[in-house]
Amino acid sequence: MTTRERQRRGPIRREQIAAAALTVLLDSGYAGTSIRAIAKEAGCSLETLYRHFENKEALFLELVNSLRRRIVEPLRQAAAAPLTGRDLKEVLTHAGTLLYDVLTSAEGLKMQRLTFAESGRFPELGRLVYDEGISHFDDAVAAILSDAAKRGLLECPDPHEAARMFSGMILFDPRERLLLGIEQPPSRGDRAEYVEKVVTFFLRGAARAG
Repeated sequence: MTTRERQRRGPIRREQIAAAALTVLLDSGYAGTSIRAIAKEAGCSLETLYRHFENKEALFLELVNSLRRRIVEPLRQAAAAPLTGRDLKEVLTHAGTLLYDVLTSAEGLKMQRLTFAESGRFPELGRLVYDEGISHFDDAVAAILSDAAKRGLLECPDPHEAARMFSGMILFDPRERLLLGIEQPPSRGDRAEYVEKVVTFFLRGAARAG
């Protein structure tokens, strides 16, 4: 294998190991998962695994970051651009849809079940998920709300608190039902209708605050 082929294969192998780690973590829990079991699931040697990940925590961080990248990076681009020529409701609907889709996906729900199950014994896992995931989403939404407030589009004395309320409104009810297994994931049309209703309700409250 040439150097270029090895470089090209590196990211693919890393993703395979991360996927194997998620499978083993969900089956055995954080405490019961060993690096050796992950390597066996991934079909690689311990040497190969350690080449990509220093330890189990680094693997878990990779899983969290894979979710964060899908939510936060698109939002950072939206937050960096001024609202001139863009509708605030449209921007918030986009943000809410990103959050909803990732955290109610099969992978997102698995990660949350794992975190909730293990955070009592390993509180650092919960802190990791919050610091590397949802807090970045809230920061991006807060930047959007702060920009909107400066333009007189709404009253928002505490953008970060408002952002946390927004993410809670988007997620709480549907996520609870999905995590409890009492509902199946909604259709794309039902999801879009739900997110739009939440955004409308949120913006009406922000307008009344003024």
